[in-house]
Amino acid sequence: MGRLLLFKSPRTAHNWIVLCGLVVGLCYLPAWLGILLKLVVHGVAFPLLVFGAAYLAIQELWHQRNQLAKLIAPVEQRRLGHIVILTSVGLFGFCRFAFWSQALLWFLVLVGIALSSWGVSFFKKYPQPTFLILLSIHPTPNYLIDYLWISVNSHKTLEHLVAWSGSLGLQAIGQSATSTDNIIYLGTGAIQVEWGCTGTDMAITMAATSLLLGLIFKQNWVQTVGLVILGIVLAFVLNLPRIMLLAFANTFWGKEAFEFWHGGWGEQIFSTILFTIYYYLMKGIFCERSVKSQF
Repeated sequence: MGRLLLFKSPRTAHNWIVLCGLVVGLCYLPAWLGILLKLVVHGVAFPLLVFGAAYLAIQELWHQRNQLAKLIAPVEQRRLGHIVILTSVGLFGFCRFAFWSQALLWFLVLVGIALSSWGVSFFKKYPQPTFLILLSIHPTPNYLIDYLWISVNSHKTLEHLVAWSGSLGLQAIGQSATSTDNIIYLGTGAIQVEWGCTGTDMAITMAATSLLLGLIFKQNWVQTVGLVILGIVLAFVLNLPRIMLLAFANTFWGKEAFEFWHGGWGEQIFSTILFTIYYYLMKGIFCERSVKSQF
């Protein structure tokens, strides 16, 4: 995108301002890649979705490059975009104390580039790549959603619900389990259901996966929303056996077993099961639709 702008007329003030903004991106890139690679090494799936979102956004904009070349930003919007870019560039050197501030300024730079190059009409005509770029700005956008939810969920409603559901599941298989608030009691042991055990992170991952699949396979918005809802429901439903297993491990199998299933290996085992079930569900759905389309 930056090359397209610079090759147009590299001597203009606009392209020099855009170049300054892209320097912020170069400074932000090592930190962005570093966090993504660190999460991939630890087996977290979301960074792959971030890469996918960035790739789809760039691919879409590249395919639309001829149409983008015809868009011209009005003078007022171009000036506003320049102000946003230069302000972000000026603040970037003072805001490297936290990763979120760097991500925010890089996002503002991209907004400024789009606004000064193509105007507000860019966001109206290309909502899909705009959303995908927003999704890929921060390597862990699910943490932002977690933070917002925790801020409004002071009474731990979801944690209580998961604990209650887990105790009901244990009772259904003949165990004398009870729950109080976000604590599950089983035999002589008890586990406390905190935010990380509610399945929300996996639900967000599945929602993002479903959204990207809908875009890749060019589904309409109704079908894509259906895939997103299916992914979220599947993540929350399969999280309950994990909670039940953790209660079992804590009470009957000892601390080491609990730490195994509560740690990274246990999380990856359940993630693999979840994605396997999701894969076969998606395979069945898309195969059924392809068969129907032939008639």
